[in-house]
Amino acid sequence: MRRYETIFIASPTLTDEQSDELVKQFEGIIAEQGGELLKTDKWGRKKLAYEVQKFSEGYYTLFEMNAGPDLIAELERRFRNHDAVIKFLSVRMDEADKAAGRAKQRIERESKRKAQAGIKDRAPEEVVG
Repeated sequence: MRRYETIFIASPTLTDEQSDELVKQFEGIIAEQGGELLKTDKWGRKKLAYEVQKFSEGYYTLFEMNAGPDLIAELERRFRNHDAVIKFLSVRMDEADKAAGRAKQRIERESKRKAQAGIKDRAPEEVVG
């Protein structure tokens, strides 16, 4: 199973209770499809950066989960078919963690190579001024 973050924005025409019910509905879909929900973060009603479907506000919700690609495909299909969801995005987080780890390893290799060659590594303060 891979780690994903999925954020969706629900219509501002919903009440707080309807928004909570919508979140519970999607949490149920994650559970029934075999995903492991790590965290649900309700950000509440926020202003959008730009208008989406003629709305300038929406209810933001973030899910962090361990899931397979089939579950993400099913969840996104349900987001598309639900009238109250105006926008959504799913991101695979373990790939971002791998990329950060590779960058850290590269920096460590460069530092080690410079130390062996006798090159002094400058601190960021020295470079800036």
